[in-house]
Amino acid sequence: MKMRKLNKNNKGFTLLETIVATGVIVGGIVPLLTLMNNSLVLSFSSQDRLIAANLAAEGIEVIRNIRDNNRLQSLSWNSGLSDGDYNVSYNSLSVIPYVDIPLKIDSLSGIYDYSVGSDQTIFKRIISITNLSAYEMRVISTVNWQRRNHSYSITVEDHLFNWK
Repeated sequence: MKMRKLNKNNKGFTLLETIVATGVIVGGIVPLLTLMNNSLVLSFSSQDRLIAANLAAEGIEVIRNIRDNNRLQSLSWNSGLSDGDYNVSYNSLSVIPYVDIPLKIDSLSGIYDYSVGSDQTIFKRIISITNLSAYEMRVISTVNWQRRNHSYSITVEDHLFNWK
């Protein structure tokens, strides 16, 4: 067998070149992965805020609907809407005393309420009613939630009046 002599022109990668190339590749990939992770976190945060804002607005609308139904049924405009904290669902015709439980979502319809058999969410809604006079009530709808060990809250306030 013949032994081949190594030619100085046959150069390969040295260990140092391999380490430097690996470092450059890792140095380019790690920031991209960090950026992707931050993008996902912000996406979930935006989604949560949008859902919470809509749930808070829905709470006000439910109370407004109860007020309107009272008038249509020839009841006092604020009948069943005394001062206090309440839970309401999208189709409520009356208020329920507040219990600290999260809203649930029906995965088929996408509707949030407190019904049994739905998927539990991270959102809790509290409706606070204060009758300011015989003609005005303040309604505050607050939605609270937690994500990644941080607490968040969105509050919507409206004043409803005794229209005739």
